[in-house]
Amino acid sequence: MVDDTHSTIGLNDARKASEEWIVPLSEGDKKLSEAVSEMQPFKLEGKDVPFIIKFFENPKYNFFNFFPGAVRLKNHDCIHAILGRGVLPKDEAFVIGYTMGSSGKMTDFKEFLFLLIVSWLYPEGYKFYEEERNVFRGGRDTAEMSSPSDLSKIDFNEFLNLDLKTIRKRLGICEIKLKLRYTLEKEIYQNSTESQRLI
Repeated sequence: MVDDTHSTIGLNDARKASEEWIVPLSEGDKKLSEAVSEMQPFKLEGKDVPFIIKFFENPKYNFFNFFPGAVRLKNHDCIHAILGRGVLPKDEAFVIGYTMGSSGKMTDFKEFLFLLIVSWLYPEGYKFYEEERNVFRGGRDTAEMSSPSDLSKIDFNEFLNLDLKTIRKRLGICEIKLKLRYTLEKEIYQNSTESQRLI
């Protein structure tokens, strides 16, 4: 019989690390490479992501590019760090919403359809509920108000040695608008771990 004790402990440690990880906006001096390397203990590999998610969010599949803002997993991780979000459900919702919004191609109909899919067809742990849907919309709105670069078109390898604050400036990501959105989210979701630690 195989002793699974160590693998279970490893999984528990990884889960705890993922729940606690965040590089808030206030840590703008941290380099992107450093922020991404901190995700290594819990980082997902492509094979770990359910196919239905890859089908709609990965540019390799992405339903004939119907939904804008599709990015590879490595770029998605970079966007988490740049936007100052962790990897809990509302963080995921905001990052996806912001990335789609940054494309300038997200319509209300596409948003409706995407949220329908992610709310009903995605597996547990990836599914959006009402609060996540609202945070997703907030991410989209913030991107569209800021008019940043299309994050799905960025080669983040070119930014790895830059600090997060500099990257935000270069990409046109407005920290003031992010802070306003995060302040509002913090006020609305007072019992949400991910919303309370943003600023």
